[in-house]
Amino acid sequence: MLNRISAFLQLLQIKPNNKTKKTLPFILVAIGMICLWIVLSPLLNTTLNFFLDPTRELIDPSTSRVFPMPIVIGSSTDPENLSDAASWFIKTVPLPSPAITKITHFSLSVPEKELIDIPVEVNGSNLKKNAIHYPGTALPGEYGNTVIFGHSALPQFFRPKDPLTIFNPLTKITVGDTVNIRFDGIKYSYSVKKISEVEPDRIEVLSQDFSTHELTLITCVPLGTYWHRLVIKAELIN
Repeated sequence: MLNRISAFLQLLQIKPNNKTKKTLPFILVAIGMICLWIVLSPLLNTTLNFFLDPTRELIDPSTSRVFPMPIVIGSSTDPENLSDAASWFIKTVPLPSPAITKITHFSLSVPEKELIDIPVEVNGSNLKKNAIHYPGTALPGEYGNTVIFGHSALPQFFRPKDPLTIFNPLTKITVGDTVNIRFDGIKYSYSVKKISEVEPDRIEVLSQDFSTHELTLITCVPLGTYWHRLVIKAELIN
């Protein structure tokens, strides 16, 4: 390896001396360790935050509310395409029918986490364009569970309002934070009550409870992977 590097340096008319030959391996190892840390640190950070935060817990599906409506468990046409909201859970849930509304988009904000006026497409599917209101779940302000999906990525690639990193800030959200939604000219405020991580086959997070107004925000974690789903549950307060 050193001979090849030396030959490359000679081509560049750089003559390595003995000192260079001795320090070069350490430099290469250091560069490799830095690159490895850049990739792994977000994963470790997200995982540690989950285990150290007492307000976060894994959902136990045996204690989840049941669906009060007919559900057909199916599979996505392309389970590897995570730009399609229907692919985010191994067993997808085609709910009875998308909500009928003239509203095509609304906005979502979490002021405490500098998430401001994120566009959400009603009954959409393409997460490369914006966050998605999952078809068939309650619309903001209605009784039931309003479910919103959004992409996340490695922190190094985060760009505000970039659809591919739009939900990165959700990993820093805490119980008690306020989530604001502006839908059809009306502002709805929700308070975060529960933060969980689930396996991709835990479809209980899409369940509908028509005795309350719920909001569920979902993204992939650890950041940069799609191993788990971060699930943030909030309740309407205003």
